[in-house]
Formats: sequence, structure tokens, C-alpha cells
Amino acid sequence: MQIVPRPPSHQALAYQQASIENNLTLVWYFSIVALIGFGVHLLHHLRLGTGAFSEPMLPYLVVYLSNVIYAFLNFLLLPSARAASKVSWHVTLLELLYPAFLAFMATVLSIYTSIQGHGPVPFIMGMMVIAMLVQGHLPFLFILLLFCWLFVSAGLLFMLPIGEASSPILTCFTTMLIALFIARLAERSRVTQFEVLQELHEKNRLLEELAVQDPLTKLNNRRYFTNKLEMETARSLRYHHPLSLLIVDVDDFKKINDSDGHLVGDEVLIEIAALVNQQMRSEDIVCRYGGDEFVILLVEAGTEQSKDIANRICDSINQHNFARASHKVTVSIGYAQYVGQSLGDFMQQADRMMYTSKKRGKNQVAFFGYDVGSETAK
Repeated sequence: MQIVPRPPSHQALAYQQASIENNLTLVWYFSIVALIGFGVHLLHHLRLGTGAFSEPMLPYLVVYLSNVIYAFLNFLLLPSARAASKVSWHVTLLELLYPAFLAFMATVLSIYTSIQGHGPVPFIMGMMVIAMLVQGHLPFLFILLLFCWLFVSAGLLFMLPIGEASSPILTCFTTMLIALFIARLAERSRVTQFEVLQELHEKNRLLEELAVQDPLTKLNNRRYFTNKLEMETARSLRYHHPLSLLIVDVDDFKKINDSDGHLVGDEVLIEIAALVNQQMRSEDIVCRYGGDEFVILLVEAGTEQSKDIANRICDSINQHNFARASHKVTVSIGYAQYVGQSLGDFMQQADRMMYTSKKRGKNQVAFFGYDVGSETAK
């Protein structure tokens, strides 16, 4: 059993970042509460006039004023801390300083209230709040709670006779043990919840990936292509960027399946997908459209650049040695450029050019000139 609950090592950094976000949020809330609560108390206290600065009232004045000032400092420092992109010492200091400050104030107030015969109520309340809310720093909390108990004990023994000090000291000791237990229980709960959420996020990511990924070639699938086609055509119209479409179809693929078997056919598709990917730029979108057909969106690629890419794809597949295929593997490619036509027409033009390539002997590229309605072949 872990004394200090921790997530698996591969999740440790993510949990630390989640803890920082949680703790900084709590610092923000605590600061608001402190500013309002202690601010009201400070104003009420100052109504005493010169009596507010008398020796009996001075500890209260110091506590109220310190909390108000500290809350203001937090408001100044928190925006930059929350904007930090990675864990750093000053962010960690900021998130730990507030529980330490709160614990110190609760300890000082408990000494004062115990002397007045009201018991260590601030210690009990403060330690419980800190134990339940601070995340990801259990060893620090252990040390902090122990230090606060030792501090309040020393203060009470110094200010009161042993007989009068023993009861609040014992109460604070019991509070410390309960707070330690609650802190560990809360941390264990947070770690477990974090692990479950991470597992759910990973499963959701895999599901999203499977929803748009072809399981055989690992390319994106038809659903992904349909969404991207709508997005990229809209972007092309809006920003007047060129957009080209290639439809790639494997020549005589049925013969490969019939003579060599479907396993070899699958291997051919996987190799073709890899060869096509090698010719792609980072911004291009290549998908398996279905069966032995692939579609490629060439983003911000004009006619000449698109022709060059299409010819390179055709040549690379023609020159590749498909070791297990008994037939020569080639592809026919159809090209169309988007100039504002409907999506159906855009797809149909590229598809028609792909069939034109096949009619002209396969292993070539046919280009559609939409603006003049012309057809040319490699």
C-alpha cells in the first residue's frame, strides 16, 4: 500500500499539472473569501478607533490586515502563474504558500483564542480545510500539519500553565491526526479519479481515431475525407486559395485478389498507402475512400504543383517492387481543381479523369481543365 498515493509514472506530469490548476483555482477562491471576510472584519475592527491598535486587539488587526494584503498579492500574481505553460518553482511556491499562510494564521489565532478560553477552534477549522482541498502535495501537508501542531503546542506551553495547555494541545494533536487521515483519503480519491478520467480520455481518443481511420492502411477514412472536403472547399472560396483533388485507383486490383489472395491484396494496399504518403506535404490530406480507391486533397496547390505530385505518385508505385504480387501493380489517377463548383461536380470531375486514365491504358494521370472543359493525359 502506498503511503503517498501517486498515479502511474507516465501520468505523473499530467497529474502534477492538474494539481497545480486545482490549487491555483483554490488560491483564487480563498483570496476572494479572505478579501471579503477579513476585509469586513478589518473595517469593523477599525471602528474601534485607537482601541484597534491596543495590545489586546493588535493580534486581530495583524491577522485581518495580513490576509487582506496577501489576497491582493495573489490577485496580482495568479494571472501570470495560470498562464505558465509548464511547471516551475515560482508556480509551485505560489500554490503552496497560501495553505502555509492559512495554516500559520489558524495556528496563531488558536494560541490566542485558547489563552482567552475559547479553545483552538481556528486550528481545527483551518487544518480540516487545508487537508481536504490541497491536491498533489501530501508530503508537504504532512510536514505542514506537524509543524503547526508543534508550533501551537510550544505557544500554549509558553503562555499557559501545563494543566491549562494540555487540553487544547491534545485537541490539536487529535485534529492533526484526523487531518492527516483525511488528506491521504482525499488524495487517494483524487488519484483514482484522475486515473479513471485519463483512461476514459484515452478510450475516447481511440474511438475518435477509429471513427476516422481506415483500420487496414491507417490512413484517414471516407468520413474524415467528407468532413475535410467541406472545410477545405469553404476555406478555398473564402481565402481564394487553390485546392486540387486526386482520385487514385489501383489498376486490375481484382486480378491481384483473385490470383494472389486477399492477404496479398491487403499488403499491396498498405504499401501503396505508404508510397502515397511519402509524396505528400504536411498540409495535404490523403484518405482511403473505399476498396482500392484513395482520395487526396492538395491544399493550396496550384495546377502545376498538383500535376507534379500526381505524376510522382504514379511513378513511385510503378517503380516499386511489390514482392508478393504476381501482377505488375500500377495506379490510374484523376485530377480536378476546385473553382467553386458543387462538391458533387468536383468529385465527379476527378472520378471521370480517373476512368479516362484507365481507358487510355492505365498507369497514368488524366487532368481536368474545368475552366475550358478540356481533358489532358500524362
